[in-house]
Amino acid sequence: MTQDNENIQNDLPETDELLRELNDLLRESNDTPQPEPEDSGTPQPEPKVPVRRTAPVRKPASAPKKAVKERTPRQKRINKIVYYGLIGLFAAVFLISGGYLLKYLFESKTESSRNDDLAARVESIRKEQAEHGGNPTGGNTAGSDAATDEGPYSAILPEYRDIYAMNNDLVGWIKIEGTAIDYPVMQTPDNKDYYLKHNFNKERSNWGCIYVRESCDVFTPSDNVTIYGHYMQDGSMFHDLHGYYYSAFYKEHPYIQFDTIYERHTYQIIAVFKTSANIGEGFSYHLFDYAADKAEFDEYINTVQSLRLYWTGVKAEYGDMLITLSTCEYTLDNGRLVVVAKRIS
Repeated sequence: MTQDNENIQNDLPETDELLRELNDLLRESNDTPQPEPEDSGTPQPEPKVPVRRTAPVRKPASAPKKAVKERTPRQKRINKIVYYGLIGLFAAVFLISGGYLLKYLFESKTESSRNDDLAARVESIRKEQAEHGGNPTGGNTAGSDAATDEGPYSAILPEYRDIYAMNNDLVGWIKIEGTAIDYPVMQTPDNKDYYLKHNFNKERSNWGCIYVRESCDVFTPSDNVTIYGHYMQDGSMFHDLHGYYYSAFYKEHPYIQFDTIYERHTYQIIAVFKTSANIGEGFSYHLFDYAADKAEFDEYINTVQSLRLYWTGVKAEYGDMLITLSTCEYTLDNGRLVVVAKRIS
């Protein structure tokens, strides 16, 4: 055992020597430079990336085109007739519409001029009366004694004599200061609604005249006198009554002057309301002319007040003489705007 150990120890130096030599060889091999690849001057191709191929999108098969059939001469003629026929139709509609517009404008100007002339006659005589203490000195444009205090017209107020001589359907005159309402008032007791479509000269007209319902008595008078007038888009006739939708307008125009041909009277507005003229739907205000008693009068006034658009603070009592102004209204079906006033002088 001792001998063996000694032998092992003797061999160790030799082993160490061999290990050192081996390390030296490995070191030399690592220190030797490796030859670099020669540069040929040709760029090296980049590695190819595989491209993912997708299936081509196929368009849906379209329907086979139909062959365009050439129009026959007969079809061409028909198309031409239709084309020019439509042009003619549109031109006719345009011309007719333009004709109606021109007709409306002409009639509007004619009616306005006529009514302005009548109002100017009345105003002229009123001023003349004021200047001469109530005794007019002229204005006899009717070629009679209409402007004098003698003859068949002597009982008629001076400012209305000439107008009455021109048309004896005249029963009065209505005026609201600050508005365009300044018109003669007509009545035909035996010809209902005649002046709905006739002007002062008794010619057919869409403007008509301001007129009194045939059953009312202007002169006695009846307890209520209903007065009709068109609402015209050109601002004439009873157009300005629509201002009474608003209380501010009422406050500026609370009075109505409605004269008969014999007497001058002023009325104060009690209430403004709107209703339908359809039978069975609205308030039949126009049927009230004579009150059988106080109860019937009060019923009429109470109904008016229940429909009022705003409170005026003005009341009416049995025995008061009323006028009821009526014109078309467009927020209701077959609507009417109504202004009720009582006589105060």
